[in-house]
Amino acid sequence: MFWRFGFHNASAIDGLLDKEGLTLDELLEEEETLQECKAHNTKLVEFLCKPEVLKQLLGFIMNSDDLEEAKRFKYPYLACEILSCEIFSICEGIVSNEELMNDFWTLLDRPAPLNPLTASYFSKVNGVLLSKKMPEMITFIRKQPNVVQRLLSHVGSSAISDLLLKLISMEELPEGSGTVEWLSKEGLIPSLLNRMDPKLDSEVHNTAAQTLLDVIAVSYQTIGPQEILPTGLGGSVLGEQPALTTSISGNTLVDELKSEEMMNKLASYMLDERSPQSATTLVNGINIIIELIRRYCSEIEQAEYQQHQYQQQPVTQRTGPPPPAPEKLRALATDLNDLLHVIGSRLTQFSQLLHGSHYLEEKDAPVGKAPTLGSERLKTCELFAEILHLQYLYTSSPLFERLITVHHGHPDKSDSDEDSGKTELTPKSPTEQSAPSATESTPPARSVANELVSLTNKFIDAKILPVCLDLFFRFPWNNFLHSVVYDMIAKVFNTYSYTSTTNLPKAPTALPGDDEGIVPQEAISPAQSAVEAQMGAVKIIVRRLVLSIFKDGELTKQITRAQRQNDAQVAKPKGVRLGYMGHLTYIADEVCKLLDKCNEDLSKELGELVVAEDWQNYVLGALKETRERDRQPLGGVRPNGGPQQHQVPIMGGVGGSFTGGPDEADGLKIGGTVIKREPDEDEDEMDPTNAGDAFMGDGDVSSDQFARFLCHQIVADLPDRFIGVDNSDDEDDGEDGGSGWLG
Repeated sequence: MFWRFGFHNASAIDGLLDKEGLTLDELLEEEETLQECKAHNTKLVEFLCKPEVLKQLLGFIMNSDDLEEAKRFKYPYLACEILSCEIFSICEGIVSNEELMNDFWTLLDRPAPLNPLTASYFSKVNGVLLSKKMPEMITFIRKQPNVVQRLLSHVGSSAISDLLLKLISMEELPEGSGTVEWLSKEGLIPSLLNRMDPKLDSEVHNTAAQTLLDVIAVSYQTIGPQEILPTGLGGSVLGEQPALTTSISGNTLVDELKSEEMMNKLASYMLDERSPQSATTLVNGINIIIELIRRYCSEIEQAEYQQHQYQQQPVTQRTGPPPPAPEKLRALATDLNDLLHVIGSRLTQFSQLLHGSHYLEEKDAPVGKAPTLGSERLKTCELFAEILHLQYLYTSSPLFERLITVHHGHPDKSDSDEDSGKTELTPKSPTEQSAPSATESTPPARSVANELVSLTNKFIDAKILPVCLDLFFRFPWNNFLHSVVYDMIAKVFNTYSYTSTTNLPKAPTALPGDDEGIVPQEAISPAQSAVEAQMGAVKIIVRRLVLSIFKDGELTKQITRAQRQNDAQVAKPKGVRLGYMGHLTYIADEVCKLLDKCNEDLSKELGELVVAEDWQNYVLGALKETRERDRQPLGGVRPNGGPQQHQVPIMGGVGGSFTGGPDEADGLKIGGTVIKREPDEDEDEMDPTNAGDAFMGDGDVSSDQFARFLCHQIVADLPDRFIGVDNSDDEDDGEDGGSGWLG
């Protein structure tokens, strides 16, 4: 850095700052001002830290519309960039001047919409101040009257929305602890949900829904200081062993959003068909619910990964992150109770949306006019598919037993005890059994598993899956719907396949220490009994759902009918294949896999449907042909595939021919000479410079030598016009142009 030693040109800013009566306008007109500010020019920083100068800089941002035409864009931009240089003395000068800050935040009192540039400058400057002077800024913001409502009045501006999300993300830092709780007390979530009112404009719905989705995303990404895991294997950077706590999903804002009160309010807005803008409320509301379910699924998968990582470590070296704590599992076991309960209580209204009698508009399709599905029906199907996906994920989770056990208030058996074989089998005394431990608390009446079983039962009563199947075939050109319905069918079948083939571990038939040799009846612990009962309930209800798909939905009959319709359509002049045929094949494959695994359980109820002549002809005919066609590689068989795997590709060359026919599968014919290549264990020890001699002899050669000789032989046979040199001297001079070209 030569400027430290005086080897630099003097900046014009230094001379300008020595001028008496210097104004901020003169300074901003100088081209080097911003660069010198970023370089922390001491004299410049001292000038900018003056209260009157800071007031002018903030005024340029606030009152850009009042400036002259030549200054309207330049001065606000320069002011924002100067204030955003993260210079501590400038940030200190602004934050310490409460009057200056109050004037700056009066921007939120202006009517919406704000000037986009002004809003972005306001958000950028406050973001820098939050990062540099967080405690002071948070204290100032909390003192502002009705600040949350003022921010929400401009939430349609992306810059103001980003500032609100930045405030939420402050929770992860020690200085910002309590920000989320304060935002909750200020009514952030209820205010945003009120903007989902179907009586409001659709643009207001979209803005409020997007803000809620962002709040959910930021809340799940935020990790409080008490939840940070140690670095390395069980220790902090300083070598300490802190008490570890795992993240319990979401935070106060998300918990409030998932509460029964908020979900009931959202559902009322979504299902209000009398309001003119209920469609956008429904679509955006379903997006919010789906996002909450997906975040919950992500939490389940994260806990599974944490458990897997712990179990992969040797028992004596388990010093890394611990498995999911009972508190974490207890929270996961009841996290979506209210949301699922509200959906279940209004499932009849949601199912009525699928019938969609008000959808009469027709649009162009590949074969003329076709009725429209509508975004409301598609989104409703997506909601049902997400619930069925949650059912499968929860039931097949490796944590299923622990989730049920912890929820019912039974102590969670540690993995270390299980792996070391120290499981306690000695029965406790009646006094010990009746006295709960101090850490145990009374479990809630319902859990996510219970709510899913109840919701699945209502799916059957409302015939949700049969109606979705009917939509599948009624709209042959809506591949979004086809993908959703296929996912629903696959998840239901996979859930039943898993529950019907899963054998939970049984308790021992005899207890140790029985001196009299009496073998008591099978001892089942209360925890194991709860797990078996819950898995049995899931199996029964999912089995009913499977039977509903086959009987009420007539799945096999509709598949064969659709295949006949497709064949008739293709047979027409310029006929095209129906749009759902690809997903139809996937669904048929899922049916076949289910029947292969669970034929004994389902043969009694489905015997007539699966042995019907139409279905058997379809499976042995159209489905089999489709499978065989789909298994074939695109572009045909590879030239070196099959029985001729070691054959050199056939290729016509100049001066030599590649034949390599069936009789010469292991050799190469060049100029009438057949050269065979066989593997040799010591081929790496051969001298590559003797490749030609090796090929002309009977010895075995390596792949590299084979390729090198092949290239030399081809070039030697090429006419001169291809390499531009005379090959007649190749035998006398090994360094001619031809050999040099080969490298």
